[in-house]
Amino acid sequence: MNPNGPHSLQMRTARLSLRPVEEMDAAATAALVTPDVAANLSTWPSPMSAAQATAKIERSRAMLNTREAVDLAILDRNDGALLGWIGLARVAPATARLGYWLGGGARDRGMMKEAVTVAVPAAATFLDAGRIVAMVLKDNAPSIAVLRATGFEFNGEELVPFEVAQVSRPCFRFERSAR
Repeated sequence: MNPNGPHSLQMRTARLSLRPVEEMDAAATAALVTPDVAANLSTWPSPMSAAQATAKIERSRAMLNTREAVDLAILDRNDGALLGWIGLARVAPATARLGYWLGGGARDRGMMKEAVTVAVPAAATFLDAGRIVAMVLKDNAPSIAVLRATGFEFNGEELVPFEVAQVSRPCFRFERSAR
């Protein structure tokens, strides 16, 4: 058995279960991607239909199969409810970009810090990425706090295209080693 295969992408923490996203996550994903969630995401529309969520999941599964990206469902460990997503996508040789979001009811409870702590090393190993970058809107203080708390360091600013809004927005760039 390959220790870096897809089975290595199923993780548990004290409060969370993480696993690759599946088609059964589409309806819950669409419901959770509210305008306040999508406002901080460069490629997610809101409102999001179940069909759009299914298409995103299908693209994610295809990229997982080619080891170009890993998108994990963040689930409540107690009841299995979908709380959000976390993922890494290859952006250069040995470098991956981190992205994540939580639905409104799961925020401000330290869950994303918990998810980043376990997901980044596992997904980076799967993608063979030694360096992780993250882009965050300059006014997204909760996300900046998560990045700092999980070992990311500020490394400048850049304009990031927000595809859905068809605009580029200034973001802070954070980086860290994958391990």
